[in-house]
Order: sequence, then structure tokens, then C-alpha cells
Amino acid sequence: MNSLQGAVWGLVGAFLAGCAQAPVPTPARLNRVMTAETFDPVLLSTAIFEESNRIRVEHGLEALAHMEALDAAAGEQATYLALSQTVGHQSPFPDEHNIGERITHVGLAASHATENAIRMPARRPDEEAVRDYTYAEYAAFLLEGWLNSPTHRANMLDPRVNCLGCAARLSHGIEPSEATVYAIQVFYAKTEKEVFSVKGG
Repeated sequence: MNSLQGAVWGLVGAFLAGCAQAPVPTPARLNRVMTAETFDPVLLSTAIFEESNRIRVEHGLEALAHMEALDAAAGEQATYLALSQTVGHQSPFPDEHNIGERITHVGLAASHATENAIRMPARRPDEEAVRDYTYAEYAAFLLEGWLNSPTHRANMLDPRVNCLGCAARLSHGIEPSEATVYAIQVFYAKTEKEVFSVKGG
């Protein structure tokens, strides 16, 4: 192999490595049927992120950047909600009592942050149960719930934020019909000022 070929293959390898580190889910993945038995929290979180940006762009706002640290902050609260089967913005765990503590717990600087939380049944009502939701359909179902609440809608369409993290957890319940999803959006504004503003919806 000559030096030119080596350079070309080096670039190809670097490109493929970069792709492997940051896979972009395809629409086909988001159109998978979501069942309690095969629930994929990462896939639903991705679907929520994509639907959130679709709605922001539809309303003339810029799409938000993904931030893994915000996924982690959202995951802390979503896990607590699923375990406690409650919905809200407080947590009894150390360093996770509120959105402000969760933001700093994952290593982010103080900034403007807001959080949306929701609890919804994981399956369609029996009278509508032609089949279970796809991940994309379920994300749209969750976002519709948030949009119907003025506080949650304001958080989602806040022009000041520029980053978003999402998380979702499933609580199975005793019967299949009792399966419930707990989902969190964390909106964050990267700024140079160390000023922290908290508002939960």
C-alpha cells in the first residue's frame, strides 16, 4: 500500500469511527412498535428529542442541540418517577432534589434550565388498540400532552434555550394494561453567566 492509499484509508477509518461514536437513528427505527416486553428507553428518548425539535421548527424556532449530560439529568428524574410512580420535579435522592441540583450533578455550569415531566399510559385504550404505538407515534402522543399545558408548552417553545436532553422509563404494573411511561425533557441555555434560573412544568 502506498502513502496515498494509506492516507485515504486513514480518512475513511476516521470517518467510520466518528459515525460509530454518534449513530443517528433512522426513521425506520423510530417506527418500530413499542411494547412493554421490548421497551427501549433510548429509542423513546430519541423519538421525544426528534419530535420536540420538529415542533419547535414548526413554530419558527431553532432546533435544539442534543446534550448527553442533559439526558443523564433527565434520566435521574425519570427513574425516580417510575420507581415512586409519581410525577413531579422533586426527588429525595442526594444531589438530585430539583432540576438545579440535577444539572450541576451531571457537571454542567449554572444556567437557565427548565424541565417538563409527564406520566402517560404506555398502550392505546382498548377501544383503539388496533396495534401498539410506534416510538415515533408515542413521542407525538407525549408531546401533545405537554403542548396542551400552558406551562409545559412555554418551556418547549422557549426561545432562550438551545440544548435539550430527554429520558423515558417504563413502569410495568401488575397487568399489561397498567404499563406506564414516565418521560422528562430538560431544556438548557448555554451562557457565560453563572446565573441559575429554575422553572418546572
